[in-house]
Amino acid sequence: MSRKTMRLPGASGQPLSFTWNGRKLDGLEGDSVAEALLANGIRGLAFTRKAHRPMGLSGFYATGVLARVDGVPNVRLDQCLLREGLQVEMQNCWPAPSIDLLRLARLVPAKWIQGGFEHTNIVPSGGQLFQRWEGLLAFLAGVAKPASSKVEVVVPEGRRVHAEVLVIGAGPAGCAAANAAAQSGRKVVLVSRGQTAGGIARFAGASTPALDPGVECLFGVDVFGAYRGGELLLGAPVNGNEGALVLEADEVILATGRRSVPPLVAGAWLPGVMDARTALSLVAGRRIAPGAAVVVLGVGQQDALANQLRGLGVNVVTAAPMEKLRRICGFNSVRGIELDAYHACDAVVLSGHGAFDDSLSFQQSAQGRLQLFGGESVYQRVGAAAEPDRPHNAHDPAVLLCPCFDVSGAEVDELLDQGIHDLEVIKRLTSCGMGPCQGQPCWNALRDYVGARLGVIPASIQKPTLRPPRRALTVAQAAGLASVVEPLQ
Repeated sequence: MSRKTMRLPGASGQPLSFTWNGRKLDGLEGDSVAEALLANGIRGLAFTRKAHRPMGLSGFYATGVLARVDGVPNVRLDQCLLREGLQVEMQNCWPAPSIDLLRLARLVPAKWIQGGFEHTNIVPSGGQLFQRWEGLLAFLAGVAKPASSKVEVVVPEGRRVHAEVLVIGAGPAGCAAANAAAQSGRKVVLVSRGQTAGGIARFAGASTPALDPGVECLFGVDVFGAYRGGELLLGAPVNGNEGALVLEADEVILATGRRSVPPLVAGAWLPGVMDARTALSLVAGRRIAPGAAVVVLGVGQQDALANQLRGLGVNVVTAAPMEKLRRICGFNSVRGIELDAYHACDAVVLSGHGAFDDSLSFQQSAQGRLQLFGGESVYQRVGAAAEPDRPHNAHDPAVLLCPCFDVSGAEVDELLDQGIHDLEVIKRLTSCGMGPCQGQPCWNALRDYVGARLGVIPASIQKPTLRPPRRALTVAQAAGLASVVEPLQ
């Protein structure tokens, strides 16, 4: 394995060719586009909105894997399967990826582009000058060009699914809950973003119970919102060509596990940083190494994870407790980390506690008007989803709490010094969590950061409103629901 080829021995699949920014590359059938690019040694796939910092496949941030595919912008490369002849282009660059003048934005002082700079009093709204100012800001932010007029859009028809018990998540806990409900004679539907039951658990060496034949499985579907008091949930297939689903159930069980949240240190946004779930999927699933020299950090399980990766052929140079991490170093990608001493590496795999994604629970129980407040959800949580969150108790002003919008800890500190402690207000003033990631994991990081700064328990701080849809849903999929969802009168 060379530095330009991250593919490990033992990979299988039909060879496929595609282009990245006009350059012809090779991948294997079954790769996602993001995986195929990493296999070719390409880490930086996208840029942050203001400072134009590079981002890549991490498992943390959706922005890092957005690109233009066959003329369609903002396609998630980690969910787009490789096809022969696919044309993939980096977006948010000008005039071309090879000569990207927008990278000069990294030289602009951070204070000049903090939240609110675009609403200057020098250019009052409503006039022609304001329209030109807004257009200039959109251009500098690298907002993706609209889809090509040659792209044919087909509206996939939605469908309705009813169950007595709806289980969301197909890990060991979700499969066990589905089996127990099915064995009691109830109609059970199991929904999962993954393509198989227990995929990540299998990569991690854990076992998953075989599913009862009476369980109806909907794989490759992301449940993105709970409406009408939680009685109606909507899900969208990861494949945007398939119709969205209306899900109705008497009982909802959340077995979604825990979502990765990066540590509150500088450099955690750099290409080459990824969570353990993403790294295991790459190595065990696609035989792609995270890097040529990998550091593994964790909260107790780092040695076991490091040994597992070594056994799969990855060059793990160091394994250490997460609490020792001081900084991840690099400019365009990872070049090393600071623990007790400096360690050179080109990839960092992080295995932390994570956080429960409470968006569906919040949407089911929330009350209010402009700012919603979550209550006690009737949705049941099982497995890791039922465990309490363990926040990152750190305060580093150099951290990017929301890389998509370049929101730093220092920017939040200025608002806290002004007495602004409400996360909803901080969100609106900084745009933290208002990008494609939709607050995950940014609002968890923001809450942990503010809690550490104020010396309070993060769980006591109300997060911003978690409004649906919380995840990917194409306009075509939304249009396809018109015939299966009755409007409220």
